[in-house]
Amino acid sequence: MLQCVDRHAIFPEMFEPEGLPPDEAARLKRLRELSIVSSGPDPVLDALVDAACLAADTPIGLITLLDGERQWFKSKRGIEGVGSSRIDAFCDYTIQSPRPFVVPDAARDVRFAENPFVTGTDRIRFYAGVPLEIEPGLRLGSLCVLDRVPRRLGADVRGMLARLARCVVERLLQSEDRYLLTRVDSGRLNRAKSDKAALALAEEALAQGLFTLHYQPKIALDTGRRVGFEALLRLKRSDGSVIGPSAFAAALDDPTLSRRIGGYVLQCAVAQATAWEMAGIDFGHIAINVSSSQFMAFPDSPSLVEEILDATRSAGLSPRYIQIEVTEGVMMSEQGGDIGAQLEALRAAGFIVAFDDFGTGFASLVHLKELAYDQIKIDGAFVRAMTSSHADLAIVKAIIDMATALGKHVVAEGVETVTELRALQELGCHYGQGFLFGRPTSECNIE
Repeated sequence: MLQCVDRHAIFPEMFEPEGLPPDEAARLKRLRELSIVSSGPDPVLDALVDAACLAADTPIGLITLLDGERQWFKSKRGIEGVGSSRIDAFCDYTIQSPRPFVVPDAARDVRFAENPFVTGTDRIRFYAGVPLEIEPGLRLGSLCVLDRVPRRLGADVRGMLARLARCVVERLLQSEDRYLLTRVDSGRLNRAKSDKAALALAEEALAQGLFTLHYQPKIALDTGRRVGFEALLRLKRSDGSVIGPSAFAAALDDPTLSRRIGGYVLQCAVAQATAWEMAGIDFGHIAINVSSSQFMAFPDSPSLVEEILDATRSAGLSPRYIQIEVTEGVMMSEQGGDIGAQLEALRAAGFIVAFDDFGTGFASLVHLKELAYDQIKIDGAFVRAMTSSHADLAIVKAIIDMATALGKHVVAEGVETVTELRALQELGCHYGQGFLFGRPTSECNIE
């Protein structure tokens, strides 16, 4: 007998939405304001569907949006069509409550036994959806996974789907412009003030030389040997205290300031690598993070490739001592094609390129064979969770297996325990980085 994970999924009289009933008029108004139904395909949303299917091990995944009469497939995997009548949509139940909605066996559920998705060519038997709550009480659609056989859904997978659903909501909000300008509330004003203070702090740090780099070691997991460092940006206050990038995060999102900060990081890393080389220290390499603004073309300014080549050549430093790390968000940005060409030029010049924070929900797995990179860095959130979550462990294993098959090396970030280290070694991960091997420290403390 099938054991039901969600008691609400079989008997409709037991299904009671939590909280206030959805305001349908406000929901539809918000959907129109976002203009996302007809905005075209989105590779980021496609990537999130891929990740949901991978986490739940299902062949079908969808991001749906529901208007007054229809359910639209904003992103899809493993199913045909562009949508359906809303009356046939499993997701219409999902948006009635802020909780996930699970149907373990649709053929045994009186609400869905005669549904065309169940009786037709799709033959759906299992459904799990997480509502896309854009604002409290306004749920526009669902991130859902489906299968053609009855299924169970563990708590760890539900948690992963909820995290991915939040990523979907953030992505949908990125398309919003005019609506946000008409809704300036106190919270946004406070954030605007905070951002302004962060920009001023970064300007002061650049003017007074308060930025500094700390270095965290990277280790070969098979031998325990140190292979390099990642340079991490810090800000040293006048009282001697050191603060991390969260205090000046807005500056890293500002195109002009982030470009200036990136140039500073490059110059410092090259200078440090040159000093270590001259001192005979076997440091391996220094990896630096590069923002999307550094790839942008500015009048009378060198390109990123020219800037990096000029910096290393002027110092007489081999490209093997500097690695370039680029996040998924940068790789998948609107300038993605040009970014890929610049990274390929850097690789051709001898620099190693790493795909940073992989797994956080931007890049589709299918793009792994198309982008210009040499290494994949698994986001530390997956590493920390993998020893207690089968879903996270499956994702880490899948990334390592795919990277190895593609001839790429893998670096696991956020390694903090011996248990995580042993698990990564068993999975065949090449390198590790985290507190277990060493905390970020200033150059004077490097052996």
